[in-house]
Amino acid sequence: MLPRDVKKAVALLEADPERSIDEVAAACGVARRTLEKHFRRFVERSPCQVRRALLLERFRHELLRAQPKSSITEIAMQCGVHHLGRFAAAYRESYGESPSVTLRRRCAVLARQAALPAVQSPTLDRPVIAVHSFELIGVRARHLTTIADEIAVALLRDRWLCVGPPRNARYHLRGKVREDGARRLRIMVMLTDAATGRHLWADRWDGELDDVFVFEQNVAIRVASAVGLSLRTAEIQRASNRDPAQLGAWELTMRALPRALLIEPASQAEALELLERAMELAPRDALPMALAAWCHAQRGSHHLGPQPDAEKQAGRELALRASRLNACDPKVEALVAAAHTLAQDFEAAAIHCDRALALDGGCVWGWNRSGMLHLYHGRAVDAIECFQFARTLGPHDPLNFFCSIGIGSAHFEAGRYDEAARWFTRGVAEHPPAVWVNRFRAAAFALAGRKAEARQSLAELTGAYPDLTIGQVRRALPHTPGFCDRACEGLASLGMPP
Repeated sequence: MLPRDVKKAVALLEADPERSIDEVAAACGVARRTLEKHFRRFVERSPCQVRRALLLERFRHELLRAQPKSSITEIAMQCGVHHLGRFAAAYRESYGESPSVTLRRRCAVLARQAALPAVQSPTLDRPVIAVHSFELIGVRARHLTTIADEIAVALLRDRWLCVGPPRNARYHLRGKVREDGARRLRIMVMLTDAATGRHLWADRWDGELDDVFVFEQNVAIRVASAVGLSLRTAEIQRASNRDPAQLGAWELTMRALPRALLIEPASQAEALELLERAMELAPRDALPMALAAWCHAQRGSHHLGPQPDAEKQAGRELALRASRLNACDPKVEALVAAAHTLAQDFEAAAIHCDRALALDGGCVWGWNRSGMLHLYHGRAVDAIECFQFARTLGPHDPLNFFCSIGIGSAHFEAGRYDEAARWFTRGVAEHPPAVWVNRFRAAAFALAGRKAEARQSLAELTGAYPDLTIGQVRRALPHTPGFCDRACEGLASLGMPP
């Protein structure tokens, strides 16, 4: 339990990290030295360190939401950052890149998304969302007459939903734009479940109306990204709450999705059972087929089944079937690319990665899989860039742990073993079932000369996979020969059987 003054101080800093520590201490009714003493004892950081971490988090959040014409200095001032040089160094230390790299990547993604045409909604069973006309309050706000249409167009790029009339819609998106009388506008958007009336997501932004078209487009991109994730979460929950015997193909797929993304034997087996039923009910739907391909490929590559080669081949065959049925779904293309990659069909994998990103430049899974493909070709720098793109686009995506593992593998490929171990450790922390990461984490520790940590990592691996051998590790993933040789060397030095 934290002392009352520490709890209150943390709450005050979270609400407004621009507050000075003297102001916070006074609001908590204690002397500054007392507050600092309590923070070091119970939080193990000073109030200034907590404040800086909160400012860093706010700064990164705004960089990831920045618009094309934003500058780092402007964003820093909005976040209460006044010593940008020192703050940029702390940012690089925390996130592994400079603020300018984060902003440049964000602007590149926005430009790529804006250049892509929308595609028609799929005819397969998908949830329908109605985009209502926005309420426009104020003279300048009334210039945004097509903002609802821009949002609808952006949503149409997500093949996991349909845009339709309110009478058929499961979800409703409503918004309001209000002028403040000083050239600034406030946009408020809310997503509602039609059946329950429950609000699933809401957000608001402030901005200046310099260019109507750019303003509408930027709002549309931000709304579409957030709505896609919210709807996926809502559909998973809806399918999970229904009687399994009454589920259709789409609902079975949504019920399987979180199990498929949990790279663990029992969950993957459950996912495949649900997906088999979905494929029987909807044999022309590429999504459950591609997700089943993903499951088989992961089982074959992470020691989750007794016949890894057969699992990879099953994944490749399902991927071929899914690719023939796919109707412009970038996520399906990314799943298919994963199955081809792990089956070592790199040429086919590259085609599907390119298709995924051509359909949606903001496809998180597409960037994730492109990173893996670069990694297996030994292109460490390109791989890290793709993984950073994926992390920027989807900071809450369930496959983000693969980005951490991929960045760790890229550093291992480049011979940076301490850095590799750090990212592997982060990957396991983000996805605890990924005990299999220790096959490379233990090797990285060993090659970095950190023997105690290496032995602990190996113990975690062999505790879950007691019969694992170096030969099985070598055959599991299609890394470069140099990567495999060094990984096996590190494991051999720890006593793993050949």
